[in-house]
Amino acid sequence: MPMAKAPQAAGGQGDGGDGEEAEPEGMFKAPEDSKRKVRDYLRLAPLWLALVVLASVGVLLWYLLGHKAEMTVSQVYSGSLRVLNRHFSQDLARRESSAFRSETTKAQMMLKELIASTCLGTYYNSSSVYSFGEGPLTCFFWFILQIPEHRRPMLNPEVVRALLVEELLSTANSSAPVPYRAEYEVDPEGLVILEASVKDIVALNSTLGCYRYSYVGQGQVLRLKGPDPLASSCLWHLQGPEDLMLKLRLEWMLADCRDRLAMYDVAGPLERRLITSVYGCSRQEPVVEVLASGAIMAVVWKKGLHSYYDPFVLSVQPVAFQACEVNLTLEGRLELQGVLSTPYFPSYYSPSTHCSWHLTVPSLDYGLALWFDAYTLRRQKYDTPCTQGQWTIQNRRLCGLRTLQPYAERIPVVATAGITINFTSQISLTGPGVQVHYGLYNQSDPCPGEFLCSVNGLCVPACDGVKDCPNGLDERNCVCRATFQCQEDSTCISLSRVCDRQPDCLNGSDEELCQEGVPCGTFTFQCEDRSCVKKPNPQCDGHPDCKDGSDEQYCDCGLQGPSGRIVGGVESSEGEWPWQASLQVRGRHICGGALIADRWVITAAHCFQEDSMASPALWTVFLGKVWQSARWPGEVSFKVSRLLLHPYHEEDSHDYDVALLQLDHPVVRSASVHPVCLPARSHFFEPGLHCWITGWGALREGGLVQRGLPLPGDPPHAVRRLPQGQEGCLPG
Repeated sequence: MPMAKAPQAAGGQGDGGDGEEAEPEGMFKAPEDSKRKVRDYLRLAPLWLALVVLASVGVLLWYLLGHKAEMTVSQVYSGSLRVLNRHFSQDLARRESSAFRSETTKAQMMLKELIASTCLGTYYNSSSVYSFGEGPLTCFFWFILQIPEHRRPMLNPEVVRALLVEELLSTANSSAPVPYRAEYEVDPEGLVILEASVKDIVALNSTLGCYRYSYVGQGQVLRLKGPDPLASSCLWHLQGPEDLMLKLRLEWMLADCRDRLAMYDVAGPLERRLITSVYGCSRQEPVVEVLASGAIMAVVWKKGLHSYYDPFVLSVQPVAFQACEVNLTLEGRLELQGVLSTPYFPSYYSPSTHCSWHLTVPSLDYGLALWFDAYTLRRQKYDTPCTQGQWTIQNRRLCGLRTLQPYAERIPVVATAGITINFTSQISLTGPGVQVHYGLYNQSDPCPGEFLCSVNGLCVPACDGVKDCPNGLDERNCVCRATFQCQEDSTCISLSRVCDRQPDCLNGSDEELCQEGVPCGTFTFQCEDRSCVKKPNPQCDGHPDCKDGSDEQYCDCGLQGPSGRIVGGVESSEGEWPWQASLQVRGRHICGGALIADRWVITAAHCFQEDSMASPALWTVFLGKVWQSARWPGEVSFKVSRLLLHPYHEEDSHDYDVALLQLDHPVVRSASVHPVCLPARSHFFEPGLHCWITGWGALREGGLVQRGLPLPGDPPHAVRRLPQGQEGCLPG
C-alpha cells in the first residue's frame, strides 16, 4: 500500500520535491486583488456616469419626441343633414322657443352618437346643432374632432363625410337597435360636410342673439326685417327651393354709415365660403345684387355707427340657373359685334359660375378682340388662385383684375376652328358681374392710323404730343410730333396750316385731298357717314368739308351774348359766358360747371367726393348768374335729378376728374343761358393756345374771393398757356 504523506505545516517550507502539494493561490492574494478591483472600478466610474447620462438623455428625447408626435389639434367641421321622418315647423325658426330647444337637444345627441359609431368617435370633442331648415327637417351643425396632428391631412371633409355615409348605409336595413336611429331617419345622400375653423364658430355664436331664418318660395320676393338696433351683430339664414339659386339685393338707404355686411354661400359665416363683403353705405355701389351658388345663403351684419334708421334694405328671391354657353360666328367687319356677360349681369356672379364662349372668325386675316370696361387680364401666377375670376384662352390661364382703366385683349387666330373662352369663379369669393364686348381686328394692321399699345391692347393716337400708352411708346421715334409732315422733304408744319388754301409744303402736299375722303387717323375728323376729312378741326368753321355737311351741324353752341367784353378786367358782363353754371348747396356756391346740352352740365367729380355732398337732391344749379351776392334778372335755377361720376375717377390721383349733372327740366335758351360746344375726339389744341377760364373765386393764390364772375385778362395773370405737348384747356 502506498504510504500517505503528512500535510505540511502552514507556512512551512518544502524540500522542493515534485511530490509536495501547494496551497491555493487565492488564500494568500485576496486582499491585494480586492484593492486592485476597487481601483479599477474607480477608474471606470466616469465612463459609467457618462453612459448613465446618455441613457437618461435618450430616454428624455424619446419621451419628448414621442409626446410631440402624439400632440393633437382641433379640427372643426360644419355641415347639414336631412331627417326624413321629421318636418320643419315655424317654431323651429325661433331659437327662443321650447320646440327649438327640445329638437336641438335630441339632434345633438343623434349627431354625437353617429360620430361615436365610426372610427371618428375616438377623436370626438364637441358638437352643436344651431339651426333648422325647411322640407324634410334639415339640421345645420358643427362639430370638433381632436385628432393627432399627423392625421390631420387624412381627415379632410370628403373622408369624414365618406365615413359617416358608410355608417348610415350599413345600418339602413339593420333590424338591430342603433342609438342614433332611435328617433331620426337620416338621409345619407343629404349629408354635407365642410371644413371650418374656431374663428368661424366664434363668429357664428356672436350672431345667434339676433338670428333670423327665412324661407322664400318660387316667384316670391321677400323683404327681410332689418337688424335689431340693440344688437351688435345679426345673422339672416336664407333658404329657397332646391333647384333654384338665391339672389340677394342690398340697397343702401343712408348717405353715411359704417355698417359691414358679409354674404356667405352656406348657412353660417364660414370664411372659406365668403361670397363678398360690403362696407359703409357705398356711393360707388348704392345697390348690390349677389348670387349664391344654390338655395342656401347667410348674411351677417356688424353694426358700425348707431342709427335710428336702418342703413340698408335687404330683399331676396329665388332665380333659375342661367346657362352661360354660346357658339357664335362673327361677321367680317371691323367693329363691335356683340356683348358677352356673366349670368344676371350686373349682379355679382355666383361662386358656381362657369361660362364657355366659342367664337368663330370668318377668315384667318382677322383676330378676336375683347374690350373690357374697368377690368383687365393678367397672367395667373403659379399655384395662386384668381380672386376676381379665372379666364382660359388658348391654353393660357389669366386672372381678372378690376381697375380704373379700359383694357382690350387681342387674341390672334391661327386655326379656322375658332377660339373658346372659359370664365370660372375659381373660389367662392366673387365680385361684380363681368361684361365684355367682342369684335374683330385686322391681324396685319391692328390699329389703322394709330398705335397699338401693348400694355393695355388699346389703339391710341401716335405722335400727337400726348403719352396715351403707359410706357410712352406712342410718342417715341416721332419725326413730326403733333404736326403735319410734308411728303416732299419731311418738313413739319403746324396742323392749322393744313387745308387752309395756302400751300406751305414744297409741292403743296398740305393742300392735297382736302375735298376728298382720306383714311381715318389721329387728327382726321370723322363725318356722320363714317368717312374722314384731312382738314384738322373742321367743325363749325363756316366751310363744309364733309360731303354730308355734318361738320357744320349742331353749331348753335358756344355763342356769346352781344354785350361788350371787358378785356383785362376783373368781372364779366351778362351773357358773356352763358354756359357758366354755379353749383350750390343750401345757397352756398361750391363748384362751377358748364352747360353742354339742354339738360346736362359738366363739372369736376371731386366736388362730390365727400359723402355729405353725394346726393343729387342737395344740389341746385344756377345758370345766367353773374354775382353770387345778388340775384341777376336773367338767371335761372334747376334741381339735379341725376349725378354721374366718371367710373374711372380716382380721388388720390384726380384722374378722370369729371362728372355730369342731369337737370330736372330742359333749359330755355336765351342770351344769358346757352350751351358751350364740345370738341370732336380728333380736335387738336395747339401748344401755346390761349384758353379762357371762368368761375367764381380768388384771382390769385391766397387772394380774396370775388363775388362777381371773374374774367381772366391777358397773360401771365389769369390766362394759362398750354405747355408743349399738352392737349386741352386747363381748368380753373
